[in-house]
Amino acid sequence: MCTVSVMDETYPLVQARNELGQLVNRVRHGHETIVISDYGSPAAALIPIDELAELRRLRDEHDIAEAQRRKDGGGPVIGHDELMAELEADDTHAAAS
Repeated sequence: MCTVSVMDETYPLVQARNELGQLVNRVRHGHETIVISDYGSPAAALIPIDELAELRRLRDEHDIAEAQRRKDGGGPVIGHDELMAELEADDTHAAAS
């Protein structure tokens, strides 16, 4: 389920395309988050690059913890690629619900 903060400004895709430079500057210098909608539904977001780095760090920590939990639990040993595919499928399933 996608949640959008009340404080996030939302721009329709066409308007965002026409104002992209200004929106990027607002995100970069004002540390704002801009939501872009497509057909009235949130579709993407412009976020400061440091927030993206933090999200990736948190995702990686979660993935490492999940791999350690599986290893400690005596579960089946699987390769890195298979584990990453499973975690990606879990993320996709969670985002869809």
